[in-house]
Amino acid sequence: MSKAKLRSLGALCAAGAVVFGLAACGTGSSSGGSSKTSGGIKIGPGVNASTKTISLGVLTPLSGPVAGPIGIPLTAGQQTYWKAVNASGGIDGWKVQLVERDTKYDPQTQVTQFNQISNQVAFIGESLGSPTTAAIQPMLDQLKMVTGAAAQDSKFVTDPVMAVIGTPYAVDVANALDYLVAQKGLKSAKIGIIYQDDAYGQDGLRGYNAGLSTYHFNNVAEATYKVTDTDFTGQVQKMKSAGAQYVVLTAIPSAAAAIVGTAASEGYTPTWIFQGPAWSEFLMSANGLPSGKPTPVAKALAGHVWVLGYQAQWGDMSAPGMAKFLADTKTYAPTQIPDYYYMYGYAEAKVEAAIISKAIANKDLTRQGFLNAKLNLGTVDEGGLIPPVTYTSTPGPAARETAISVVDPATPGFLKLIRPYFEGAAAKSLTF
Repeated sequence: MSKAKLRSLGALCAAGAVVFGLAACGTGSSSGGSSKTSGGIKIGPGVNASTKTISLGVLTPLSGPVAGPIGIPLTAGQQTYWKAVNASGGIDGWKVQLVERDTKYDPQTQVTQFNQISNQVAFIGESLGSPTTAAIQPMLDQLKMVTGAAAQDSKFVTDPVMAVIGTPYAVDVANALDYLVAQKGLKSAKIGIIYQDDAYGQDGLRGYNAGLSTYHFNNVAEATYKVTDTDFTGQVQKMKSAGAQYVVLTAIPSAAAAIVGTAASEGYTPTWIFQGPAWSEFLMSANGLPSGKPTPVAKALAGHVWVLGYQAQWGDMSAPGMAKFLADTKTYAPTQIPDYYYMYGYAEAKVEAAIISKAIANKDLTRQGFLNAKLNLGTVDEGGLIPPVTYTSTPGPAARETAISVVDPATPGFLKLIRPYFEGAAAKSLTF
């Protein structure tokens, strides 16, 4: 119901390129903007007409603190989807391969890695992170390069090149406050927020302020942290001193664990409302499974954390696409544990397959051709893994619904649904 993590991809942790699919990495053109025609189809960079191969870039943290909980499993979901597609004959006979680079969740590294592969790929299949994706956004716009932005930052959803799936961070937080104040009726509850001091955190704060404007709740404290911080005593003390009973946490998993652990050591146990990327099943156990050795913070998380998300519960067979998702996982990632970032990557690739399919039908596999396909894609049915996503020539959020889970040690993925998909009044008020 949110987005979590995995491991089992040891080889992926290397910082260099990892390419899978067909062995060749040729392109129809080596220059960023040029194109040619082959068999009646316009061909651009990253497209090899002789082998019918389309190369997609993956810019993601494969090392560093964001790699294990987010970058590696999300990329694994992409890999699984494309392996399954390629094994079944590809998309109208075209195979897809991934050209992967490790960004370390660092904007400057992201820029460097993007420059290394920009002429080798048709478009970017995965760019993980708000600050890192923002660092290359001007170049993406200039090249008209479609990008699977694995970041729900509000500023991406109105950029024509960005193929953002899921609900913007601001909308998730606004919906959480609707659930807390309007639906549960906790109008006098003391509420605070701790957020990462970057674009990701600012978008969470935007949703918090939208909720405050709509519901006029009791906002008692706000605090920030830097992604490099390791001591969160000051932020926790601020919440505790203010008597915050509910704390929205727009963070990454390592920071979230440290914040909750610090609070628990001081006897402070509010209800934590995790932005989806704050969560990881590895916060609960060493191997990410209920059978694994509990982490030092597991007891403080259980029952005290809500996780915001927009994905089906792992193994929920009422979702029409769950059976194929699980079957593909068993075949191509047999050691994969229940992980919502992995599911996210799989769902993201499904949207990109629809873009490629439309571009093939239009006989235009240039950068502009893929962009035209994305802007005229319409609605993509994700089989219930996530809500349907819609792309038009007037960009905006692909979805605005949020579901809420509570951390439960006995549930696969450790997340138990407590509120199915909904959109509250504050979320509706947000404009993009």
